[in-house]
Amino acid sequence: MVDITGYDPHMDEDILELYPNSGHTHALRGLYLQQLPAKTDQPFIYSNYIVSLDGRIALPATDRRSNQVPPAIANSRDWRLFQELAAQADLLISSARYFRQSAEKEAQAELPVGLSPEFDDLREWRIAQGLSPQPDIAVFSASLDIPVKALQSYAERKLYIITGGSAEKSRIEEISGETNAQVIQCGDARHVDAAQLKSMLGMLGYRHIYAIAGPSVLHALVRGNALDRLYLTTAHCLLGGQEFDTVSWGPEFSPACKLPLRALYLDRQMPEGAGQTLGVYGC
Repeated sequence: MVDITGYDPHMDEDILELYPNSGHTHALRGLYLQQLPAKTDQPFIYSNYIVSLDGRIALPATDRRSNQVPPAIANSRDWRLFQELAAQADLLISSARYFRQSAEKEAQAELPVGLSPEFDDLREWRIAQGLSPQPDIAVFSASLDIPVKALQSYAERKLYIITGGSAEKSRIEEISGETNAQVIQCGDARHVDAAQLKSMLGMLGYRHIYAIAGPSVLHALVRGNALDRLYLTTAHCLLGGQEFDTVSWGPEFSPACKLPLRALYLDRQMPEGAGQTLGVYGC
């Protein structure tokens, strides 16, 4: 997640649809607002990444301890679409890592929907749809290594901590006592059972759930057959590097997770001199 703010002279340039209606053009603004399914009885979990041609979503940063989205691929047009997906969410799934970065002032942006003027229309859109001003937040964590102070920064939003069934009870009590967070335990082991999580979130009334965490969380969602759709921006750049994050991290999936192509767009504007494709995969 990287915050790209400020005026972008190319923001109004159209994108080209490659599939399923090849040759059609669309405005960038509003593209992803029209794509999520109408709310049903079951939760719909979706995620989004920007990746280089050689599979990098994050590289080490010289001034920070944590990996960051590389400046070569981060861009305001992808960030706009990231925010559009957030605008439709009842609930955001984040990670403990984000809150640790926030405590160390290394987080790249506040949890969406962004508060800058360029996203005024998205916050207004939420209100018009009868949604709360901001999505609720669920923090994925097996270790419960989450700085309480960072959680307290989101006291105005409903907070959940998602952890495994064998999580340390004293740490659960500490977090519950010092924040407004509700702890939800899924499964019998240390790690979260995402299949059980999806069912529990459905019982809590959540329908559009946006996972904006890292590769370990995405792996857990796929392992639990809980991911419905993946939005993947591929920046037409090769980054190299021997230390990097990619979309999913964990044991090999067997069988492989199959996400059929739903839509594909070409954005020639960003990154400058390269362009990017916007892929939509899954349901």
